[in-house]
Amino acid sequence: MPPFEKTEGASRVRVQRGLSPRVATSLKRGFPLLVSLAILAWLVGQVDLQQLLSVLSPRLAGLMVLALLVYGAATLLLEALSLRMLIPGDVPGFGAWTAARIKCASYLLSILHYALGMGALAVLLRRRTPLSLAEAGSMVLLISVVDLVVVVSIIAIGSAFLQGIAPALPLPAVAAILLGFPTGLWLLRTPRSLGPLEALRSLRIFAALREASLLKLAQLFGLRVLFVGCFATLCSVTFPLFGVQAPLADIVVGTLVVGFVAGLPIAVAGLGTSQAAFLFLFRDYASQEALLAQSLVLSAGILALRGGMGVVFAREFTREALAASREEPA
Repeated sequence: MPPFEKTEGASRVRVQRGLSPRVATSLKRGFPLLVSLAILAWLVGQVDLQQLLSVLSPRLAGLMVLALLVYGAATLLLEALSLRMLIPGDVPGFGAWTAARIKCASYLLSILHYALGMGALAVLLRRRTPLSLAEAGSMVLLISVVDLVVVVSIIAIGSAFLQGIAPALPLPAVAAILLGFPTGLWLLRTPRSLGPLEALRSLRIFAALREASLLKLAQLFGLRVLFVGCFATLCSVTFPLFGVQAPLADIVVGTLVVGFVAGLPIAVAGLGTSQAAFLFLFRDYASQEALLAQSLVLSAGILALRGGMGVVFAREFTREALAASREEPA
Protein backbone atom coordinates (compact mmCIF):
# COMPACT_ATOMS: atom_id res chain seq x y z
CA MET A 1 0.00 0.00 0.00
CA PRO A 2 1.40 3.44 -0.88
CA PRO A 3 2.23 5.68 2.09
CA PHE A 4 -0.23 8.34 0.88
CA GLU A 5 -3.84 7.95 -0.12
CA LYS A 6 -6.46 10.51 -1.10
CA THR A 7 -9.68 10.18 0.81
CA GLU A 8 -12.76 9.85 -1.35
CA GLY A 9 -14.42 13.18 -2.04
CA ALA A 10 -11.66 15.17 -0.36
CA SER A 11 -8.64 16.98 -1.74
CA ARG A 12 -6.49 16.59 1.35
CA VAL A 13 -3.88 13.86 1.42
CA ARG A 14 -3.43 11.96 4.65
CA VAL A 15 -0.61 9.73 5.72
CA GLN A 16 -1.58 6.07 5.86
CA ARG A 17 1.70 4.85 7.22
CA GLY A 18 5.39 5.68 7.01
CA LEU A 19 7.05 9.07 6.82
CA SER A 20 6.13 11.96 4.58
CA PRO A 21 8.46 12.51 1.59
CA ARG A 22 9.76 15.75 3.12
CA VAL A 23 10.63 14.09 6.42
CA ALA A 24 12.13 11.08 4.68
CA THR A 25 14.28 13.33 2.48
CA SER A 26 15.42 15.38 5.48
CA LEU A 27 16.37 12.23 7.36
CA LYS A 28 18.23 10.85 4.35
CA ARG A 29 20.20 14.08 3.93
CA GLY A 30 20.85 14.46 7.63
CA PHE A 31 21.89 10.85 8.25
CA PRO A 32 25.55 11.30 7.18
CA LEU A 33 25.84 14.34 9.46
CA LEU A 34 24.40 12.39 12.37
CA VAL A 35 26.83 9.53 11.71
CA SER A 36 29.80 11.92 11.64
CA LEU A 37 28.77 13.74 14.82
CA ALA A 38 28.00 10.51 16.68
CA ILE A 39 31.32 8.86 15.83
CA LEU A 40 33.36 12.00 16.50
CA ALA A 41 31.62 12.52 19.84
CA TRP A 42 32.33 8.92 20.83
CA LEU A 43 36.00 9.17 19.79
CA VAL A 44 36.53 12.47 21.63
CA GLY A 45 34.97 10.90 24.71
CA GLN A 46 37.61 8.16 24.65
CA VAL A 47 40.64 10.46 24.79
CA ASP A 48 42.21 13.06 27.05
CA LEU A 49 41.35 16.39 25.40
CA GLN A 50 44.14 18.28 27.14
CA GLN A 51 46.68 15.76 25.90
CA LEU A 52 45.16 15.90 22.41
CA LEU A 53 45.47 19.69 22.27
CA SER A 54 49.04 19.54 23.54
CA VAL A 55 50.03 17.76 20.34
CA LEU A 56 49.17 20.88 18.29
CA SER A 57 51.56 23.83 17.86
CA PRO A 58 52.13 26.84 15.54
CA ARG A 59 55.14 25.09 13.97
CA LEU A 60 53.01 22.05 13.22
CA ALA A 61 50.34 24.25 11.64
CA GLY A 62 52.89 25.96 9.38
CA LEU A 63 54.36 22.67 8.18
CA MET A 64 50.88 21.24 7.54
CA VAL A 65 49.89 24.29 5.48
CA LEU A 66 53.04 23.93 3.35
CA ALA A 67 52.45 20.22 2.80
CA LEU A 68 48.80 20.81 1.89
CA LEU A 69 49.66 23.54 -0.62
CA VAL A 70 52.15 21.29 -2.41
CA TYR A 71 49.62 18.44 -2.36
CA GLY A 72 46.87 20.69 -3.70
CA ALA A 73 48.97 21.98 -6.60
CA ALA A 74 50.20 18.52 -7.61
CA THR A 75 46.81 16.82 -7.44
CA LEU A 76 45.02 19.64 -9.26
CA LEU A 77 47.53 19.36 -12.12
CA LEU A 78 46.92 15.61 -12.33
CA GLU A 79 43.14 16.13 -12.24
CA ALA A 80 43.34 18.67 -15.07
CA LEU A 81 45.55 16.44 -17.21
CA SER A 82 43.21 13.49 -16.65
CA LEU A 83 40.17 15.45 -17.78
CA ARG A 84 41.84 17.10 -20.77
CA MET A 85 43.32 13.84 -21.99
CA LEU A 86 39.95 12.09 -22.17
CA ILE A 87 38.20 14.83 -24.15
CA PRO A 88 38.61 14.04 -27.87
CA GLY A 89 39.95 16.61 -30.29
CA ASP A 90 40.93 20.23 -29.78
CA VAL A 91 38.19 22.12 -27.96
CA PRO A 92 38.66 25.92 -28.29
CA GLY A 93 38.94 27.60 -24.92
CA PHE A 94 39.22 24.35 -23.02
CA GLY A 95 42.76 23.74 -21.88
CA ALA A 96 44.34 22.35 -18.75
CA TRP A 97 43.72 25.62 -16.84
CA THR A 98 39.98 25.56 -17.60
CA ALA A 99 39.84 21.89 -16.68
CA ALA A 100 41.58 22.67 -13.38
CA ARG A 101 39.15 25.46 -12.52
CA ILE A 102 36.15 23.27 -13.36
CA LYS A 103 37.54 20.57 -11.09
CA CYS A 104 38.00 23.16 -8.34
CA ALA A 105 34.35 24.15 -8.69
CA SER A 106 33.29 20.56 -8.07
CA TYR A 107 35.34 20.35 -4.85
CA LEU A 108 32.86 22.43 -2.84
CA LEU A 109 29.95 20.21 -3.83
CA SER A 110 32.01 17.06 -3.27
CA ILE A 111 32.44 18.13 0.35
CA LEU A 112 28.66 17.97 0.74
CA HIS A 113 28.31 14.70 -1.18
CA TYR A 114 30.68 12.88 -3.51
CA ALA A 115 27.95 12.11 -6.08
CA LEU A 116 26.90 15.77 -6.12
CA GLY A 117 30.45 16.80 -6.99
CA MET A 118 30.61 14.21 -9.79
CA GLY A 119 27.31 15.45 -11.21
CA ALA A 120 28.40 19.09 -11.13
CA LEU A 121 31.68 18.23 -12.85
CA ALA A 122 29.80 16.39 -15.61
CA VAL A 123 27.43 19.34 -16.14
CA LEU A 124 30.29 21.84 -16.34
CA LEU A 125 32.14 19.63 -18.83
CA ARG A 126 29.03 19.38 -21.00
CA ARG A 127 28.59 23.15 -21.03
CA ARG A 128 32.15 23.81 -22.21
CA THR A 129 32.74 20.92 -24.59
CA PRO A 130 30.80 19.30 -27.45
CA LEU A 131 30.06 16.32 -25.18
CA SER A 132 26.55 15.33 -24.18
CA LEU A 133 25.75 15.15 -20.48
CA ALA A 134 25.91 11.34 -20.59
CA GLU A 135 29.29 11.41 -22.36
CA ALA A 136 30.70 13.90 -19.86
CA GLY A 137 29.33 11.78 -17.04
CA SER A 138 30.99 8.71 -18.54
CA MET A 139 34.39 10.43 -18.34
CA VAL A 140 33.85 11.42 -14.73
CA LEU A 141 32.72 7.86 -13.99
CA LEU A 142 35.77 6.39 -15.72
CA ILE A 143 38.18 8.47 -13.63
CA SER A 144 36.37 7.49 -10.41
CA VAL A 145 36.40 3.80 -11.35
CA VAL A 146 40.12 3.90 -12.18
CA ASP A 147 40.83 5.61 -8.84
CA LEU A 148 38.93 2.85 -7.05
CA VAL A 149 40.79 0.10 -8.92
CA VAL A 150 44.18 1.71 -8.20
CA VAL A 151 43.45 2.16 -4.49
CA VAL A 152 42.05 -1.35 -4.02
CA SER A 153 44.93 -2.89 -6.00
CA ILE A 154 47.51 -1.26 -3.72
CA ILE A 155 45.52 -2.28 -0.65
CA ALA A 156 45.20 -5.86 -1.91
CA ILE A 157 48.94 -6.15 -2.56
CA GLY A 158 49.81 -4.62 0.80
CA SER A 159 47.25 -6.71 2.67
CA ALA A 160 48.92 -9.87 1.42
CA PHE A 161 52.06 -8.95 3.39
CA LEU A 162 50.78 -6.79 6.26
CA GLN A 163 48.75 -8.83 8.72
CA GLY A 164 47.59 -5.75 10.61
CA ILE A 165 45.96 -4.35 7.47
CA ALA A 166 44.58 -7.56 6.02
CA PRO A 167 41.26 -7.59 7.92
CA ALA A 168 40.55 -3.96 7.06
CA LEU A 169 38.68 -4.68 3.82
CA PRO A 170 36.58 -7.78 3.12
CA LEU A 171 38.20 -10.09 0.59
CA PRO A 172 35.00 -10.61 -1.47
CA ALA A 173 34.66 -6.83 -2.00
CA VAL A 174 38.30 -6.54 -3.07
CA ALA A 175 37.96 -9.50 -5.45
CA ALA A 176 34.72 -8.12 -6.92
CA ILE A 177 36.36 -4.77 -7.72
CA LEU A 178 39.61 -6.16 -9.10
CA LEU A 179 37.93 -8.84 -11.21
CA GLY A 180 34.88 -6.76 -12.07
CA PHE A 181 36.77 -3.95 -13.81
CA PRO A 182 38.59 -6.00 -16.48
CA THR A 183 35.52 -8.19 -16.95
CA GLY A 184 33.26 -5.18 -17.41
CA LEU A 185 35.77 -3.54 -19.72
CA TRP A 186 35.89 -6.66 -21.91
CA LEU A 187 32.09 -6.92 -22.03
CA LEU A 188 31.77 -3.27 -23.08
CA ARG A 189 34.42 -3.53 -25.80
CA THR A 190 33.97 -7.02 -27.23
CA PRO A 191 32.54 -7.19 -30.78
CA ARG A 192 30.43 -10.17 -29.75
CA SER A 193 26.74 -9.66 -29.21
CA LEU A 194 25.64 -9.63 -25.57
CA GLY A 195 22.06 -10.49 -26.42
CA PRO A 196 19.62 -8.91 -23.96
CA LEU A 197 22.51 -6.91 -22.42
CA GLU A 198 23.32 -5.21 -25.72
CA ALA A 199 21.04 -2.24 -24.96
CA LEU A 200 22.72 -1.77 -21.58
CA ARG A 201 26.17 -1.82 -23.16
CA SER A 202 25.18 0.86 -25.70
CA LEU A 203 24.23 3.43 -23.05
CA ARG A 204 26.19 6.68 -23.44
CA ILE A 205 27.13 6.67 -19.76
CA PHE A 206 29.58 3.86 -20.66
CA ALA A 207 30.95 5.72 -23.71
CA ALA A 208 34.37 6.52 -22.20
CA LEU A 209 34.89 2.95 -21.00
CA ARG A 210 33.76 1.61 -24.34
CA GLU A 211 35.52 4.01 -26.72
CA ALA A 212 38.71 5.24 -25.02
CA SER A 213 41.80 3.73 -26.62
CA LEU A 214 43.91 1.29 -24.64
CA LEU A 215 46.75 3.83 -24.79
CA LYS A 216 44.56 6.50 -23.18
CA LEU A 217 43.43 4.02 -20.52
CA ALA A 218 47.06 3.19 -19.76
CA GLN A 219 47.93 6.89 -19.55
CA LEU A 220 44.94 7.50 -17.29
CA PHE A 221 46.02 4.69 -14.97
CA GLY A 222 49.49 6.24 -14.80
CA LEU A 223 48.08 9.66 -13.89
CA ARG A 224 45.76 8.19 -11.27
CA VAL A 225 48.57 6.14 -9.71
CA LEU A 226 50.47 9.42 -9.30
CA PHE A 227 47.31 11.03 -7.89
CA VAL A 228 46.87 8.29 -5.29
CA GLY A 229 50.59 8.46 -4.60
CA CYS A 230 50.26 12.18 -3.76
CA PHE A 231 47.63 11.36 -1.15
CA ALA A 232 49.76 8.60 0.36
CA THR A 233 52.77 10.95 0.40
CA LEU A 234 50.84 13.73 2.15
CA CYS A 235 49.63 11.30 4.80
CA SER A 236 53.13 9.83 5.22
CA VAL A 237 54.60 13.29 5.83
CA THR A 238 52.19 13.92 8.70
CA PHE A 239 53.31 10.89 10.73
CA PRO A 240 56.69 12.26 11.90
CA LEU A 241 55.11 15.69 12.41
CA PHE A 242 52.85 14.16 15.07
CA GLY A 243 55.59 11.95 16.49
CA VAL A 244 54.02 8.74 15.16
CA GLN A 245 56.59 6.12 14.16
CA ALA A 246 55.22 3.44 11.84
CA PRO A 247 56.69 1.37 8.97
CA LEU A 248 56.31 3.04 5.58
CA ALA A 249 54.46 0.08 4.07
CA ASP A 250 51.90 0.16 6.88
CA ILE A 251 51.48 3.92 6.44
CA VAL A 252 50.89 3.73 2.68
CA VAL A 253 48.44 0.84 2.76
CA GLY A 254 46.76 1.98 5.97
CA THR A 255 46.15 5.54 4.80
CA LEU A 256 44.68 4.24 1.53
CA VAL A 257 42.31 2.06 3.55
CA VAL A 258 41.35 5.16 5.51
CA GLY A 259 40.79 7.03 2.24
CA PHE A 260 38.61 4.19 0.98
CA VAL A 261 36.53 4.28 4.16
CA ALA A 262 36.27 8.08 3.95
CA GLY A 263 34.81 7.74 0.46
CA LEU A 264 31.87 5.66 1.66
CA PRO A 265 28.70 7.83 1.51
CA ILE A 266 27.70 7.24 5.13
CA ALA A 267 29.33 10.30 6.71
CA VAL A 268 29.95 13.92 5.76
CA ALA A 269 33.23 14.00 3.82
CA GLY A 270 34.31 10.89 5.72
CA LEU A 271 34.47 12.72 9.05
CA GLY A 272 34.16 10.30 11.92
CA THR A 273 34.45 7.13 9.87
CA SER A 274 37.95 8.00 8.66
CA GLN A 275 39.05 8.90 12.20
CA ALA A 276 37.75 5.60 13.55
CA ALA A 277 39.54 3.66 10.81
CA PHE A 278 42.75 5.64 11.37
CA LEU A 279 42.79 4.93 15.10
CA PHE A 280 42.08 1.25 14.55
CA LEU A 281 44.77 0.68 11.92
CA PHE A 282 47.58 2.60 13.67
CA ARG A 283 46.65 1.83 17.28
CA ASP A 284 49.97 0.04 17.89
CA TYR A 285 52.17 2.97 16.91
CA ALA A 286 51.04 5.92 19.06
CA SER A 287 48.59 7.12 21.67
CA GLN A 288 44.94 7.57 20.80
CA GLU A 289 45.30 11.31 21.42
CA ALA A 290 48.17 11.70 18.93
CA LEU A 291 46.41 9.61 16.29
CA LEU A 292 43.10 11.42 16.67
CA ALA A 293 44.82 14.82 16.49
CA GLN A 294 46.70 13.75 13.36
CA SER A 295 43.59 12.38 11.67
CA LEU A 296 41.45 15.42 12.50
CA VAL A 297 44.08 17.90 11.33
CA LEU A 298 44.61 15.95 8.12
CA SER A 299 40.87 15.72 7.36
CA ALA A 300 40.22 19.35 8.25
CA GLY A 301 43.22 20.47 6.22
CA ILE A 302 42.12 18.63 3.07
CA LEU A 303 38.56 19.91 3.41
CA ALA A 304 39.76 23.49 3.92
CA LEU A 305 42.16 23.16 0.99
CA ARG A 306 39.45 21.93 -1.39
CA GLY A 307 36.96 24.50 -0.19
CA GLY A 308 39.51 27.28 -0.57
CA MET A 309 40.47 26.14 -4.06
CA GLY A 310 36.82 26.19 -5.08
CA VAL A 311 36.34 29.71 -3.74
CA VAL A 312 39.61 31.26 -4.92
CA PHE A 313 40.18 29.66 -8.33
CA ALA A 314 36.72 28.90 -9.63
CA ARG A 315 34.11 31.22 -8.18
CA GLU A 316 32.16 31.63 -11.41
CA PHE A 317 32.25 27.91 -12.13
CA THR A 318 31.17 27.17 -8.57
CA ARG A 319 28.12 29.41 -8.93
CA GLU A 320 27.30 27.75 -12.23
CA ALA A 321 27.71 24.28 -10.72
CA LEU A 322 25.38 25.15 -7.83
CA ALA A 323 22.77 26.48 -10.26
CA ALA A 324 23.14 23.49 -12.56
CA SER A 325 22.71 21.04 -9.70
CA ARG A 326 19.26 22.53 -9.12
CA GLU A 327 18.30 22.67 -12.79
CA GLU A 328 19.57 19.43 -14.30
CA PRO A 329 19.84 15.84 -13.11
CA ALA A 330 23.47 14.73 -13.06
